[in-house]
Amino acid sequence: MKTRLLLNVMSAMIIAGISCNKEDAIQPLTRSDQSNSAQGHFIGEHFGGGIIFYLDKTKKHGIIAASEDLEEAASWSRKDTLNNATSIQIGAGVFNTMHIYKKQGDPGNEADDYAAIECLELVENGYSDWYLPSKNELNEMYLHKDIIGNFMPFAYWSSTEINTTKAWLQNFSNGVQVQQLKTAGYAIRAVRYF
Repeated sequence: MKTRLLLNVMSAMIIAGISCNKEDAIQPLTRSDQSNSAQGHFIGEHFGGGIIFYLDKTKKHGIIAASEDLEEAASWSRKDTLNNATSIQIGAGVFNTMHIYKKQGDPGNEADDYAAIECLELVENGYSDWYLPSKNELNEMYLHKDIIGNFMPFAYWSSTEINTTKAWLQNFSNGVQVQQLKTAGYAIRAVRYF
């Protein structure tokens, strides 16, 4: 498990280092499904292990939400610390998640994992490159929650931190984004880029 996680993290960091941060130019991380129509993709399409909820202008790249929440709520962080995960824009979730993992590490045999590592360890429909969405990515998920489906009226963590003790989350019953203590447990929905 640790070997697979480290390989995923290293691959994502290499790809993240060459990809673009612009909201309209998300670059693919991995793509094992090469069946792309001439018209591109669409919001709500079941593709790449989940459901597309965001597309760039070309409609060939975007963000996919896992079709279900992770099983258990988790804290954003196991301890109060700065993780350099402050980016809010679309396309920043992977960077934030990598910063969190780099700072927090692997809890090993400890009972509680944290939200970012829960996403990194997820293997869903043959894909293992899942991340915790940034604040703006999470808001896009909220805006398309009825198309994606299977959301509970809970608060969901983003990968965007505010300071040493707080990070952003979004309430999926009313759409409000709020600051919350990192050590509190909230729902998680993983995303991946294509």
